[in-house]
Amino acid sequence: MKANVITAHGPAAKVFEMQQVADPVPTEYDLIVKVLTTSINPLDCRIRNKASVPRNFPLTLGFDVCGVVVEKGRDVTGFEIGDRVIGSPTPFRNGANAEYVAIDHRSCTWAGTLADATAAAIPLVGITAYEALFDRLRIRSGDWVVIHAGAGGVGHLAIQLAKNTGCRIITTASRPESLAYCANELGADHVLNYREADIAGAVMDITKGRGAGLIMDNAGGECFSRSLDYVSPNGHICTILPVAVDEQQGYQLLLKNITLSYQFMGDRRSGDRRSGGRIAGRQNAAHEENRQGQVLQKLVEMVECGQLRPHVSKIYDWHDLAQAHEKMERGHVSGKLVVRVTN
Repeated sequence: MKANVITAHGPAAKVFEMQQVADPVPTEYDLIVKVLTTSINPLDCRIRNKASVPRNFPLTLGFDVCGVVVEKGRDVTGFEIGDRVIGSPTPFRNGANAEYVAIDHRSCTWAGTLADATAAAIPLVGITAYEALFDRLRIRSGDWVVIHAGAGGVGHLAIQLAKNTGCRIITTASRPESLAYCANELGADHVLNYREADIAGAVMDITKGRGAGLIMDNAGGECFSRSLDYVSPNGHICTILPVAVDEQQGYQLLLKNITLSYQFMGDRRSGDRRSGGRIAGRQNAAHEENRQGQVLQKLVEMVECGQLRPHVSKIYDWHDLAQAHEKMERGHVSGKLVVRVTN
């Protein structure tokens, strides 16, 4: 099959190459999916630039998929050949920037009536947002929640999920169109320009000096560090990016009794790395894998009934993956960049 692979770590313009590669072979729990659409996530760019674990090249990125089932493993239940499905391939195997991809069926669901581009915009960011809000922060109606980078892929879905739950939202953005999108389209209660506003002062004013009890950090770096200044005592910060806490910050977290958690939807399938692509301890992981499929099904239903609106800002042809990566790395992408692989 054809795949648009990376041949090494490095700049997008230098490492992408269209190649003939071996067709994926299903494990007992896998679906083989003919890829219709995929999308770009910051995770793709991080792996392309420098992997946290050793990688073999050529490597196929692409950790969202909407496509059609063409083959299935012997222990697959609930799916049939010809089903149109969506899912998020694990980042520890080859992804969906190819004609076909193997994906564990327990982290998939049916695409329903969703358009191919819309469907591919949901899995990774949707599961990330859902798990961060409901499994980590455990949001409830009436909560004040700070959601950073509200116009981004994860952020724009997180705001909608939290608003649907009855939360009050403070979010951050910088471009005029992003600020307007968060306020007018997503319905955030307060939208702060992080380049101009004193975020800590504004949050303290909005919360009448109490600080933010729940913070979802979608930016990392300085954004995460500054969140420590306005998280309330006994509060909770959930970050979706690797962050470092120095001794002083750790002491600050300790004194205020702050919970710090990390949301990475791939962690539940990290056993892939230790078994040549076969998930170790599959029976123990079955419930967790099913959980992601169930979350995806809920998200699809919410989109179908208009409660959730994924935003696709641009659709690229898969021959133009390097351009899509460069666009992602320049920043300020609203919603998702989708890639069309086959028709």
